[in-house]
Amino acid sequence: MRFKISLLLLILGLCLSLSAVAKQHKDDFLNSMLLSKEYTEQDQAEKASKDALNKLQQKQKKIDLQDNRKLRDIIKKQKKENKQTTVTPAPTKQDIKHISRLHIAPFGLLWGETFEEMASSGVILTRTEEKDYVNCFIATQLPKPLKDMRYVVVTFGEENRLWRIISYGQFIKDTPDGALTVKEYKRFYDLLDKKYGNTEQIYVPKITQVTKTIELGNGKTKQEIENVEEPIGNPNFLEQLQSGNADLYATFYNNEVGAVLSVNVDGNGNSYLILEYKNLKIFQQQQNKTLDAL
Repeated sequence: MRFKISLLLLILGLCLSLSAVAKQHKDDFLNSMLLSKEYTEQDQAEKASKDALNKLQQKQKKIDLQDNRKLRDIIKKQKKENKQTTVTPAPTKQDIKHISRLHIAPFGLLWGETFEEMASSGVILTRTEEKDYVNCFIATQLPKPLKDMRYVVVTFGEENRLWRIISYGQFIKDTPDGALTVKEYKRFYDLLDKKYGNTEQIYVPKITQVTKTIELGNGKTKQEIENVEEPIGNPNFLEQLQSGNADLYATFYNNEVGAVLSVNVDGNGNSYLILEYKNLKIFQQQQNKTLDAL
């Protein structure tokens, strides 16, 4: 009997730990692709010097992305200012030669383009903060905007080259089971799977303990505790995502880009999607440059 109880406790502990392990996996997926073991210690120790561009960019207003009213106000202001700007001059031959070496990124942007190049193309950039990332900007007036996204943040890094893009989806008015949110997630899942491939979905369910009565015969019964995984779209799905008791996301990648699609619920119970892209080649080139200088 003691052995059975110990075994049940061990299984329960393992199940509860799955959520934390998978959540860490989502956070580390792209970074694990970007950073090989030989670069890990070097990257942690690296403190690149700031150039004149960084000083110029630091003068721009910083935005707290948690303040939705402030975000709406700044985007509204950016759109108004954009209507008052003059026509962007035609690109020079040198510009065309440089752009031809770049690859198309989401929202009509170009992987590897600089802050100046993106700004000169008509994209309005407003400095913001993203944990663990350098030189991040809210980007509006994008060449190919998506109405499904509330806003997009681009990251240039220390090298002043676009290598990361993260977009936050519109809030979805949904029922507690997340039916509309799951439908939207599957729509983007299919599109990303078609574009990038190497798809893997990770779902960490909430574990619920259910007591069952087992018939032993001769009128005798016994009680057993069973761990039941709550499925995607169960009656309390959004609440489980909000509390962190469940997690749903998918990863995609090709030879150049890694992407993560995740379902999120904020403190007010609003569900939305997050799409994050990272250019694997650019990051690796940056690491090779650092290695060569050491």
